[in-house]
Amino acid sequence: MRKLAWAALGFAVAAGLAEYILPVGELPYYAAALAVLSLARLLARDRRGRARVLLVCLGASAGFLDWWGHYQLHVAPSEALVGENVVITGTVNDYVERHEDYERVEVRVTDGAPREKALLYLYEGTLPELEPGDIVRAEIRVTSAVIRQGARSRTYTAQNDNLLGYIQPDTLAVTGRTEHGWRYFPQRLCRRVETLCESLFPPDTAPFVKGLLTGNTIELQEDTENYTAMRAAGVLHIVAVSGMHMFVLVGFVQLLLGKSRRTSVLCLPPILLFALMAGWKPSVVRAAVMQALALMAPVAGRESDGATCLGAALLALLAPNPMAIGGVGLQLSFACMAGLVFLTPGIKRRMEERLPMDKRPVAYAVGNLACTLGANAFSMPLAAIYFEQVPLYSLLANLLTLLAVEGVFVAGYIVCAVGAAFPAAGVAAAGAVSWVARWCLWVYRTLAGLPFACLYMRSARTWVWLGTLYLAFALWYILRRRGHAVRLYGPVCASVMLLMAVLALGRLTIRRGEGLATVLDVGQGECVVLADSVGAVVVDCGGSGMNSAGDAAANYLSSIGKTRVDMLVLTHLHEDHANGVETLLYRMDVGRLVMPSDGDDSDRQRADILAAAERRGVPVTLLEEDTHASVGGIELDLLLPEGEGGSNERGIVALAGMGDTQTLVMGDAGREAELALMGAWAVPDVDVLVVGHHGSNSASSPSFLRAANAQTAVISVGYNSYGHPTQEVLDRLDTYCDTVLRTDTQGNVVIRLGGKDFGEDG
Repeated sequence: MRKLAWAALGFAVAAGLAEYILPVGELPYYAAALAVLSLARLLARDRRGRARVLLVCLGASAGFLDWWGHYQLHVAPSEALVGENVVITGTVNDYVERHEDYERVEVRVTDGAPREKALLYLYEGTLPELEPGDIVRAEIRVTSAVIRQGARSRTYTAQNDNLLGYIQPDTLAVTGRTEHGWRYFPQRLCRRVETLCESLFPPDTAPFVKGLLTGNTIELQEDTENYTAMRAAGVLHIVAVSGMHMFVLVGFVQLLLGKSRRTSVLCLPPILLFALMAGWKPSVVRAAVMQALALMAPVAGRESDGATCLGAALLALLAPNPMAIGGVGLQLSFACMAGLVFLTPGIKRRMEERLPMDKRPVAYAVGNLACTLGANAFSMPLAAIYFEQVPLYSLLANLLTLLAVEGVFVAGYIVCAVGAAFPAAGVAAAGAVSWVARWCLWVYRTLAGLPFACLYMRSARTWVWLGTLYLAFALWYILRRRGHAVRLYGPVCASVMLLMAVLALGRLTIRRGEGLATVLDVGQGECVVLADSVGAVVVDCGGSGMNSAGDAAANYLSSIGKTRVDMLVLTHLHEDHANGVETLLYRMDVGRLVMPSDGDDSDRQRADILAAAERRGVPVTLLEEDTHASVGGIELDLLLPEGEGGSNERGIVALAGMGDTQTLVMGDAGREAELALMGAWAVPDVDVLVVGHHGSNSASSPSFLRAANAQTAVISVGYNSYGHPTQEVLDRLDTYCDTVLRTDTQGNVVIRLGGKDFGEDG
């Protein structure tokens, strides 16, 4: 009986309910009620299923108590300091992460605040070259560590970072070094591998190899073309250190030493070291625990059981930090592994019954396909919810590259070992391995560039397809279990035909003579899609949150049958309006890019955008005066109000006419720009107003709203610390506009021009 698996299931369900639904203060009562229920079940005369119910109830009771205790002991003390400036002392846990617009370091606090693991950010200035084990002192401003990302997961407490703070400029100083520096050997070894990757591998493959060997994807994320392609091809999991890496590592050790009980024991230190190097992330812990249990079962004279291993890994993660249940990485990792444990063997067995397994290519393809189908079966719905897209070519991407990726992983470590002793030989070997890595990246870019690479999950029809897909296979499974001779071809063919219908219906979204004005939900940012049956214009492409605004725009355009953006207009170059541009340029063909000639570039977007446009062959227009353009049936006026004031007053304002309707997109234009606009140009009555500056009080003046006389006002806004939209602006919009919509509450706002319907995408 899989006792550990049933107890782990109860624990995980309780942790999930505590994370998402139940009030913290009520958790002890639920724990007590389940304990009583367990006792009653233990004393019951009916013994059928008693052990399973007992284990699930006891596990759930422990889960509620553990979550409540963890919150009281670790999270609540840190939350009590939110908004305060405190001086802390702590020990550096890892090397500084240097991103384009911020730097951060992980510290274990020892004085001045609760003794927790803290993640400290610096936005102004540069952190010194800190080493793990350094003792530092700094003044920080504490912020909440339980902010939910996309209203779904606790982004920091899921990783046990219970204290989050912003380092005040010029306050961090190194005051000493811990006596236990040996504890940080895995971090130093990981940094050495990263350094060797940078020095040995060519610049075009080093980020990919580094991510594969260590899980550090910072540089890969900055390589927008390849990172975007990997997202669209559904293969980002290969650089998120997980079970594949552990399996290949163990397989390589067994290849060198042979399969034996002694080798199984010798595999444990490399597994532990690799897990520590990779940062002890949930997917890494899960993979390490499961691989270790699978190796030790024969040594202990026991049969390895996948469900028990999965339950043990789950408890190993959740017992010390039950809030980890809210982490996207943990949920996806365990969903993938559950599919591999419970579905892959059956899928593989059925395929082996029908195919010639004596041929090695066929055997490899069957194993690869069975593993991919099993891993995706449970993880696909989660990915659709969190990332709002389903990659349609992920099976093909895995089939074409998985063996090559495994080879690069093993060869990469060999190259680093050789290069550490003989640099010249290491460079030569890295050059050879790089060709295999280039093959993988080429496959990902090619698949990402195909039509309908990703299925957009903001549309109701795509959820109908996904639900029907799972329902069809569930019915097939039930009928097979009851002895009915039902072939698998039926649900497969039905799913493919329904998918083709969904894709075809997207092309019928825009009826001839009509247009769509869509304000995409991109978090705190802005991305507006204007489209008719002939052309498409995107105004701004930036945002915040888990998903790139470029991905959101490309997926939405694809869902309405568009394969090209005729014109991409950037009102200005602030990050929340432009940080998704590179992704969009690599995901779709863009006819022309228009941006201000002398706009503010404090967010350092211009150089990267222009480089991406040049690489993709997209002509760029640097706007210096008011311009008119026609795109299909869209008449576009691009205006430069040239208001006095900050950089927001010098951006582009876009007026789009489709038939007899007008849509005005203000970007971040404020009151000065509005005055200049009204003074130099007669503001017409508009049907749709995309409100300036996300509903900030610096825009949407009463005189401007009166002149625009908009029927519908749309605010593009997400979670922010600025107070957008302000109540004053909301009150003004209610006064001067018939309807006020906002993306943070309605999601994508789609307005059908020429009709009267509007609302969420669907």
